[in-house]
Amino acid sequence: MEIKRLHRDRVEAALEVLEKALRGDISTRLGLVEALKEAYKRRGVEPLRGFSTESIFDKELATVHIVGVYGAGVIAPGELDDLFYVENRAHQALEVVRAVTEVLTEEMKERIRGAVVEIKGKDLEDKVFRFLRYAFTGTVLGVFAEPLFVKAVRIAEAVYPDMEEKFVRYMAFYTAYKIAELIAEDSIRSPDDLKIYKYSYCLQLGFQKCKPSDKLIKEVAVNVYKVDKAKVNRLIAGKGVIPKIS
Repeated sequence: MEIKRLHRDRVEAALEVLEKALRGDISTRLGLVEALKEAYKRRGVEPLRGFSTESIFDKELATVHIVGVYGAGVIAPGELDDLFYVENRAHQALEVVRAVTEVLTEEMKERIRGAVVEIKGKDLEDKVFRFLRYAFTGTVLGVFAEPLFVKAVRIAEAVYPDMEEKFVRYMAFYTAYKIAELIAEDSIRSPDDLKIYKYSYCLQLGFQKCKPSDKLIKEVAVNVYKVDKAKVNRLIAGKGVIPKIS
């Protein structure tokens, strides 16, 4: 599947870093992170982020891995494991999600837990969200179909019910990206359009409480998608009509 043109500079940076890794010029994960920072800086690219930037370039290696596996096809899942040990295992967890049919059995829940626990992270929550970050990144890039991402979140919700509120916030994060993307593509042109999408997209995803804040939408649109700040301010400050949803 073709990666969205909106991410052209991001993909070029990822390919540059991959080339260095494949030549053997980078031998550690930290080296990969530093190379990605430099490649992004030269192109004026921001990592896929919200307000938090904690370990953001380490998390952004999901982009490099996905571009390598699904975009350029220069690496296979499981390869370069000394560099992509987080992403290789997140990929394995996502493959377990793909295999889940209509019924999430206890056996499948155990398979999910077993796959997620293998992901390197500071605690279980970090491991879970590294897995979801991989699914999120592939979806934002246009490599994974959105239903797969929603399925991953729903399954995580079933397997780790104590994190339910965090999953809802993660869907708000994702929704902010989808709305910011529509703004960048000029598909949202008025405050009314913005309000309609804010109130309807969550329902479309099946998460009623995932409406993102205007502040988060602006952060992503302006800093990640490089939309003119004045344009975003006009959309957010305008008094659109709040639609009635039955």
